[in-house]
Amino acid sequence: MLPRRGFTLLEMLIVVIIIGILAAIALPQYVSTIEKARSAEAVSNIGSLRSSMDRYWYEKVALSTTYTAATLATLDLDNPNDDTGAMYTYALTDSSGLPAKNYTIRAERVGKAATHWVQWTQTDNNTGKMYKSTALGGPES
Repeated sequence: MLPRRGFTLLEMLIVVIIIGILAAIALPQYVSTIEKARSAEAVSNIGSLRSSMDRYWYEKVALSTTYTAATLATLDLDNPNDDTGAMYTYALTDSSGLPAKNYTIRAERVGKAATHWVQWTQTDNNTGKMYKSTALGGPES
């Protein structure tokens, strides 16, 4: 009689079930980690926008109340929303209209704006805070 080789159907089923359980646990965590890493792009771009807005404010002692491609050009910036492969769209708003630096920069994930966003809020000339949506690992504002 020849010796038996190979795996039984039951052994194969157990292996498939174990792999399925591991995939069900690991895949959502992997996707979440990828989204958090992609938010680094928004944080970096918000930092560039902040630097430009601060430079403009120090030169003019005022901020524009609307941000279009033309006003972004006065900040020495390209419009970040013109990038066809961008993962985020950006919105800039002047919160005060006063000579103080009160503004908000918000980046929203394309296709997931309600749940994936990053925001910088400048509350006075020297103080500001970065907020992230809970989907990106931060407390919401």
